[in-house]
Amino acid sequence: MKRAIPIFIIGILLFSCTEKEKKTELSESLSQITSLAFESISLDDMNDFERTSNNWSVVGGVYVDRSKDREITSTVGTGVLVNIPTEKEKENLKTNFKHGDIELEVDVMIPKGSNSGLYFQERYEVQLFDSWEVLDVSHGDMGGINQRWDSTKDKGNEGYEGHAPRINAAKAPGLWHHFRIIFHAPRFDSTGYKIKDAEFKEVWLNGTLIQENVKVTGATRGVLVKMKLLRLH
Repeated sequence: MKRAIPIFIIGILLFSCTEKEKKTELSESLSQITSLAFESISLDDMNDFERTSNNWSVVGGVYVDRSKDREITSTVGTGVLVNIPTEKEKENLKTNFKHGDIELEVDVMIPKGSNSGLYFQERYEVQLFDSWEVLDVSHGDMGGINQRWDSTKDKGNEGYEGHAPRINAAKAPGLWHHFRIIFHAPRFDSTGYKIKDAEFKEVWLNGTLIQENVKVTGATRGVLVKMKLLRLH
């Protein structure tokens, strides 16, 4: 599912994760991880990200007009990462490091009517969505865990296993949202057999715990990696 909708990431991304030995995903085991201290990604330039299309750039600041859908203006400088896609320039952005278990803190801003997501291991998505004043939140709202998808099922029943946030903690468009997410990666034995599902241990949004101990049995909809390369059970 391609997205052509602006989101913005402020100043610094903080993360603490486990780093795996350089072996294929199918051969990783619990004994091959090493804990790392917290690190930050400075947004002075794009050096900490893989090359992508020109919809992504580093700017000094952003402003959202709450009366207009998907409107954003920016100022020259550094410290803020902005995504302003067009029909031709709308690629996703990926960090240039791979992770296992990770604790992530990130600030995001989205304009009115916008929709995007944070992907973990390119497979498991936490939704970014303009959910201001939504009363009955779903998996597709801000902080939701996106559905898995089976296109072979009958129309209207393709989606399953989505997880709505416990409460709508989203702010108005144009305000900064703070996420703190603790993600546990799936585990595989030496033959590539999955022995433990991925899990969102905690998802905090603006100081409110909105997801806890949510297991995800496989990649969610909109996965960024070619799933045919994986062997999942």
